[in-house]
Amino acid sequence: MMNMLTQNKIENDHHQLSFIAQAVFAVEATQSQVNGEKQLRTKQLLDRLFPLEKGSHQDVVSYEIDYQHVQAYFKDGQHSGLQHAKHFVAYTGDKCHPCSIVLRDASGTHVEVMIGCRPGTGHLEQVNIEDVLLECCTTFGERDGDHASGIRHWVSLVKGDQCGRATASNEDKEYTAKNGDDYKLGFCFDL
Repeated sequence: MMNMLTQNKIENDHHQLSFIAQAVFAVEATQSQVNGEKQLRTKQLLDRLFPLEKGSHQDVVSYEIDYQHVQAYFKDGQHSGLQHAKHFVAYTGDKCHPCSIVLRDASGTHVEVMIGCRPGTGHLEQVNIEDVLLECCTTFGERDGDHASGIRHWVSLVKGDQCGRATASNEDKEYTAKNGDDYKLGFCFDL
């Protein structure tokens, strides 16, 4: 039984690493000066990982927090929540105009979607995704009775460096949980 659980965890970890590599490769393959192409790939990634109940992230003109749910609004006035509402865990900014939305997949990996400013043309335009930060964790096992711990890294999938390559950072992050409490993701953490 233990070997089967260990094997499943190894397979899940390998799948997660494979996904991260694919996501980073897809972004790096897109030229940094082609913002429209990066927006398309980013929204396709969101459709794949955190699909909406109806519609696509590609057609969203705004996101809002409604009670404990994230709602995506479209040009025609219709709106949709996430297909799996439990994936939404936190946000920054105002409920009506969040600066970022934090989603967590079934494996516990966080993804921060940073929403860009509107150009101010007076027309309803699709949301500009400023960046998508993907959580990657390195964990350290128990040693001499100590607790296991980990280090959290954030991989930027949109901004990247001057050559368009994905970049990583380490920092403590604080959000507002969907229930209004504090939601903290520290650089270092205990398991």
